[in-house]
Amino acid sequence: MQDMTWNRVLITGAAGKIGTTLRAGLAGRHPALRLLDRRPVEGLRPGEEALVADLRDRAALARAVEGGDAMVHLAGAPDPFDFEEMFRANVRGLYDLFEAARAAGVKRIVFASTNHTYGMYPVSHGMAPTDPVRPDSFYGVAKVFGENLLRYYFDKHGIESVSLRIGSFEPRPTQQRHLSTWFSPRDAVELVARSLKQPGVGAAIVFGMSNNTRIRIARPNWEAVGFKPQDDAETWRDRMASEGVDVDGELEWKRHGGIYEGKDY
Repeated sequence: MQDMTWNRVLITGAAGKIGTTLRAGLAGRHPALRLLDRRPVEGLRPGEEALVADLRDRAALARAVEGGDAMVHLAGAPDPFDFEEMFRANVRGLYDLFEAARAAGVKRIVFASTNHTYGMYPVSHGMAPTDPVRPDSFYGVAKVFGENLLRYYFDKHGIESVSLRIGSFEPRPTQQRHLSTWFSPRDAVELVARSLKQPGVGAAIVFGMSNNTRIRIARPNWEAVGFKPQDDAETWRDRMASEGVDVDGELEWKRHGGIYEGKDY
């Protein structure tokens, strides 16, 4: 089977950190990129078009997916302190967007999920996509909803999807935890590119991390989309140590979620 090439790909959250990286990395791989964000997207390239809209605007979401073949959904509320905002963007808005995509005939969705869907597992547990979810926050709960919603859309409507359980997307690792969870910009672009192009993915769950020597994922499921990560946080070990990071000491994080340990939200 040959790789898929979509005529128009929608990227939501296109003005964000990951979205900006994907714009550059996916340029020229598909004829057209439609960029959606609630902030203006600057410096449009050939083949790009931009829409300014919020996930709460159903009419705007319908316009965004119109004529689209595939979608990369990055937009959402990251702050678990505000449950109402989390619900409006990451649950209600997610449903409205996916339902608009279904009605418009979108065939492939790549969804930015998170390591917080399994954040309550101890780091000693080598994760696999078949493990039961154990979210560590309302944010993680909402992402579990997104993964399950995509499973439903595949089973009921045949819309294929890849949910990417993203670790730590950063230009370079700067914390002890990043030696396990780092997801480099180069690898992020290639994983999304493969998630768009790989045929027959069903409703896959794939872990979004680089090929880190200290990765604590037993089965990242990269083979589901034909992805081979190139980067390893270990190459930054000496630099991190020189900056005062305790690279080989006792683990500073006990559970996969890391930042939400001991916090009630």
